[in-house]
Formats: sequence, C-alpha cells, structure tokens
Amino acid sequence: MANQGNKTRVASTSGEQRQRASARVPSSARVGARVGLSSSAREADQTYALASVLYHSLQGAEAARRYIEDAQAGGDDELVRFFEDSQYLDNQRASRAKRLLASRLAEGPEDEDQDSVG
Repeated sequence: MANQGNKTRVASTSGEQRQRASARVPSSARVGARVGLSSSAREADQTYALASVLYHSLQGAEAARRYIEDAQAGGDDELVRFFEDSQYLDNQRASRAKRLLASRLAEGPEDEDQDSVG
C-alpha cells in the first residue's frame, strides 16, 4: 500500500512539473498566437481570455465567501484563514484582469489602415 502512495505522489509531481513548464512558455505562445490567426482574431482571443479570467476569479471569490461562512460555523479557524487568503487572491486577480481588460477595450481595435500601403 505504501507503494501506491508513492506512485500517486510521483504522478502528481510530474503533473506539477508540466504546469511549471507550461507557465514558462511565453504568453504569446499560449493565448491567441495560433498559426493563421489575424491580428484582430488574436486580440479577440486575448480579450476573451481576460474576460474568462475575470469571470472565474469572481466566481472563485464568491465560492470562498461561502466556504468562509461554513468554516466559521464549524469553528475551524485554520480553514477560515485559508479561504480568506483564497478569496483575497481571487479578488486581486479579478481587479487586475478588470484593469487590463478595460485598458485594452479603451484602446479599441487596431487601426487596419496602418497596414495599408499608399
């Protein structure tokens, strides 16, 4: 049985290594840089990605609020702190995504005339 626990940890570790490796990939290679996408399609892809992160961060913060209430009702201070930390980080991520999204939407689409000759 002890071997099964080790195998689980090894599998988990390799998954963690893959996540860290993918985090080192430049963002342009992860979001909107697929071959054949026009610059406006890449912008739309990146805008969608920001909106998605904003949405999911807000959802996570709301879920953490409910978990905090449950942990408080159960008298588990350690979980209360954990969920408060989680909520704080989700709110910080949401605020940053909101600022980035607002700045990109304020810029508007790239001027297609810039690429024109003449």
